[in-house]
Amino acid sequence: MNTIWYEPFIHALRIHIEANHMNERGALDELRMTEEEYAYMEVGDDEKIVLGCPWSQHCECDWKVEGHIVIKLRNFV
Repeated sequence: MNTIWYEPFIHALRIHIEANHMNERGALDELRMTEEEYAYMEVGDDEKIVLGCPWSQHCECDWKVEGHIVIKLRNFV
């Protein structure tokens, strides 16, 4: 099964939003915008990615998810 590199981040954010911020205006819109941003984001090998709560400045929510991107290529001869 192939997974796009950012799917685990978006899944974690969805769970967090559904559990804590569904009362916020445009909660699921924020999720869609974050997914679109990550779809266009360039990442490199050995890069650390941190995704924080979109409402962290407004409600003192300190939720975040972190990941480490490792790119392994195989020689297709």
